Amino acid sequence: MKIAWTSRKGQQRHYNSDAVALGYAGPYLVAVIVDAAERAVEGRLRVGINSQGKRLATYWADSCVAAMRKAHREAGQGQGTVLTTEEPLLTLLLQQQRALKADYLHDIASYGVLILNTETGDMRWWYTGDCRIGLRDQNGAIEWLNTPHRLESSTLLQAWQGAEAAVLTATEQQAARHTLTQSLNARRFTRPTLVTAQLPVNAVTEASTPDAAIVLATDGYWCEHLRHGTAMAELDDDASVLTLTPGKRSLSLQTDTPNLLITYTK
Repeated sequence: MKIAWTSRKGQQRHYNSDAVALGYAGPYLVAVIVDAAERAVEGRLRVGINSQGKRLATYWADSCVAAMRKAHREAGQGQGTVLTTEEPLLTLLLQQQRALKADYLHDIASYGVLILNTETGDMRWWYTGDCRIGLRDQNGAIEWLNTPHRLESSTLLQAWQGAEAAVLTATEQQAARHTLTQSLNARRFTRPTLVTAQLPVNAVTEASTPDAAIVLATDGYWCEHLRHGTAMAELDDDASVLTLTPGKRSLSLQTDTPNLLITYTK
């Protein structure tokens, strides 16, 4: 796979709290992308922002990939049980979530887990929050495959607007965009939503011009940059995008913080 990672801290953020980790497990490529929230903390003299969200993003991405690769290895190279069967994978994520209580009790994040069979193109995407996965065609158009867990996307809000013919104010729209209906946190495990898809057959090769690339993105990228058309250099939110293109293994990196963690060995 050709791997490209672009990530930058927004103008209104103290830290870049996005992160991604990747690793191979037999024929599977596992990728975990995380977008953690910044949290204000009160010190003796003032209220400030610490780097806890940045640390949570890196920890969750790295530890989940490591745990999945270990579970796959222990099950045997010819089996993909923990990666392709729901309950073993959910149990693994639950165990990882319980470990957050020691250091991340008050922090939250969005995340997505991609499990890609590099031989068949089968894709499984588990997500909580508003990270998104899409397929990008040769013309650059992206077909997003999942609906973010945000208030603006909730059926309850849409039903209320339909029943009341209500139009949200600009302030309400902004609040709805930034309010998660599901998130990663140490207090309660939320079952992530599963989306399955297929990378086009012609793309599962090392052709120089594959039919499609996989795109994983945080909301600063897909919402503020793509949906609202804000230039990357002018974004308020941190924004990141991981692109996986079939082909000879390579890495392209543009980031302002060390938030790409990768293991190439199978």
